Amino acid sequence: MKLLHALALSIAALVGLWVYLSIGRPELRFNPWIGFVAWAAFFAAGGGTQGAYKSVAGGIAAILLTAGTMAAVGALGGGLPWMIGLIAVLAFVLVAMADIPALAYTPAAFLGAASFFGAGGKADETILLVSITWLAGVAFGFASELMGKRFARPAM
Repeated sequence: MKLLHALALSIAALVGLWVYLSIGRPELRFNPWIGFVAWAAFFAAGGGTQGAYKSVAGGIAAILLTAGTMAAVGALGGGLPWMIGLIAVLAFVLVAMADIPALAYTPAAFLGAASFFGAGGKADETILLVSITWLAGVAFGFASELMGKRFARPAM
């Protein structure tokens, strides 16, 4: 089987599982679209161990930095001027942290920040829920790649 088709098959199978876990089992509190975003970040980072590492490091760092930013906005009264200024500083940090090799995958940083904002942007249990969902999405990406490569191997 061609690698592309094997990947398509493995992704399709795992998407079914992800939909079941994230929508069919609401008590798990996975956010379906954040899992898909993290899954895409994994492949966009090149896949494999390095893609997993880059997408986890950048995404989780951004989730935590965004939560801290939103907590600071709230502590300063939550006004739009504070929000604009502090989120602009956050954007600077998300790009500048690429000087640190482990955090050099800037797209994962912006996708992680966007995921946190999209989940409500509250510095509460949302931090943990978004982080866990992000990790699960990257894990599904990793698993789908491994499965696809296994399916693509010629029969012995």
